[in-house]
Amino acid sequence: MPYILIRGNLASYGHKHPFRVLVSGLKAADIEQLNRFPCGGYSDESTVVYLQHPCVMLTALEVLGYRVVASSSTAVKQDYNEYMWTMRKEFSDPEPYLSETSSAVIERDNLANSGREGGSFNGGNSKIDLPE
Repeated sequence: MPYILIRGNLASYGHKHPFRVLVSGLKAADIEQLNRFPCGGYSDESTVVYLQHPCVMLTALEVLGYRVVASSSTAVKQDYNEYMWTMRKEFSDPEPYLSETSSAVIERDNLANSGREGGSFNGGNSKIDLPE
């Protein structure tokens, strides 16, 4: 599960672009999904600057499947607080790849072994038809 970091301020920087949010660790597909928000370029190779209020960006990232797992604030100046959020996105585990022939062999082996296990059904008189 990938983690991303969001850093932003709740006090405005100025009148032209009052808010600035730095988002680090986004995948290319997520950056593409966020292209409708004003972008201030890249801070470094893994950080995108968005000219938007932090709440707007946090909400957009939540829609993309990210969840806040931690937050903090630091007083940079007396009247200015910068906030940082850590978010993560859950991915489902990929299904193991089995070819058609290997899954049939595994299934046949499992069926063949089930009659040998202790405590068989029907007093050990159960018959299992194995697929060819």
